[in-house]
Amino acid sequence: MSVLDRFEKSVEGAVNGVFSKFGSKDLQPVDLSSALEREIDNEAMPVGRDRTVAPNEYRFKLSTPDFDHIEQWGSETLADELADNLTNYARSQHYAFVGPVVVIFEEDLDLAKGSFKLTAASVQGNAVPVTTDEQSQDCPLLEINGSQYLLTKEKTVLGRGSGCDIVIDDPGISRKHLEIDITPNGVIARDLGSTNGTYVEGHQVPAATLLDGNTITIGRTRILYWASSQEQE
Repeated sequence: MSVLDRFEKSVEGAVNGVFSKFGSKDLQPVDLSSALEREIDNEAMPVGRDRTVAPNEYRFKLSTPDFDHIEQWGSETLADELADNLTNYARSQHYAFVGPVVVIFEEDLDLAKGSFKLTAASVQGNAVPVTTDEQSQDCPLLEINGSQYLLTKEKTVLGRGSGCDIVIDDPGISRKHLEIDITPNGVIARDLGSTNGTYVEGHQVPAATLLDGNTITIGRTRILYWASSQEQE
């Protein structure tokens, strides 16, 4: 199965069949996933011999009927799954980002049903997904569900909400659950008043200074903390 086939299959599965209620002429998730792949290939730009940077923010302008359908049947679920799969596609193509991949849906009153416009931009983020071996910036690193993220800013928010720097699909996690603060006195994991709490090395804590190799647990998700990304190469 090709990368595109796996990509499309994952996206379609993620929305649990809700788009099966659409007619054959309605906009389908596979149309959006294919457009994202074409856009990232078109916009990726070499910035060195071994580094190609791609945009990380993608905006779909949709007709009112298509926008309403996506809102009704779960725009956040679809956007997160499209972003996750595009990140995986970027990894297979050795594209690098300057921030997390974000997919945004917007309504355009002038568009006809079934049509859309897609734009892309590079937006600096607090957490950068590791997609290539050439990402040499030495920063603290989190490993979550098999993916790695460089912490490039002083504060990084993790949670289930789409506005977080790192979005984690776990029903046991609050919309804004955890903040990682990089301070002169160390890197601190700070619970943001979550419903189910934050655990470091199995102990529930409101805040804790992290040590290299520490395990953080929020909901059912296990997060590994590494003090330096260089040590993980």
